[in-house]
Amino acid sequence: MQTAVEIPALPADHAVTATDHTATTDDFARLAITVHQPATPDLARPLVVLVHGWAASRTVWHSTASQLAAAGHTVATYDQRGHGSSTVGREAIGIERLARDLDTVVGTLTTPERPVVVVGHSGGGYAALAWAAQLSAARPADAGRRIAGLVLVSTASHGQETPANEVKMMGSQLFSRALRTPWLGRKLLGQTHGPRATLEAREANRRLFARTLPQTRAACFASTQEMDHRAGLAGITAPTVVITGTEDKVVKPSFSQELAAALPQATLHEVPGTGHMLPLETPRFIAHHTHQLVLAGR
Repeated sequence: MQTAVEIPALPADHAVTATDHTATTDDFARLAITVHQPATPDLARPLVVLVHGWAASRTVWHSTASQLAAAGHTVATYDQRGHGSSTVGREAIGIERLARDLDTVVGTLTTPERPVVVVGHSGGGYAALAWAAQLSAARPADAGRRIAGLVLVSTASHGQETPANEVKMMGSQLFSRALRTPWLGRKLLGQTHGPRATLEAREANRRLFARTLPQTRAACFASTQEMDHRAGLAGITAPTVVITGTEDKVVKPSFSQELAAALPQATLHEVPGTGHMLPLETPRFIAHHTHQLVLAGR
């Protein structure tokens, strides 16, 4: 385990362009994607795919994606189904379904020969783990070529059973109305941040939660009831960085510690004084370790 130290800014040598795309899944969900890349992309580098958590959107990654693209990486962010500008599709929201959505995004943006690094936060990490475990079990040789690395942020492989009353709250109109009141919404979501989180980060999180449809929030939080990827972790041999905030009260650090211990090539980093919303609380830390992971594998 490594404890966070001061993280230097990434080199910002490249002008960045952002283009929007759409991927259509096999159940006709339309996934909204933004690709951030330098003016002259380096196709020898893996594609970096950032996957957001529940009740967020691809905009939660704006700072991380901008830093990585300015450092020379091609980065894709997308709205998970039912979030942001993405539609729900015909199938219900579930971890395995979201893993297949991730596979659709990867397949839409790359050729089979190009490797990817997937960065998943919270529920995005659940999808990333399920995707990597499925690919590693079904086609281990392909997984070795395809998955250049994983960065798993504030996430877990199991143990995230949301209580029924909390699922009900996530889908309630009363909760939605409360979220639309800035001071009250920030108070209700206070447990998702560490004590050092800025007002800007807290407010960004409130707006994302408030903009997510209640039925999407409820479906996502209910989807972890049977989630348990522990049996497949030993087969995920890609280099992996696991990042957790020491004050995370949503996915407790002990789950990240257990996850890192179970993955064959994982390094654990704990960020003092931070909570669950690390893409908003410490985007530089995530960008730095993603950059280092990509360069180490070249």
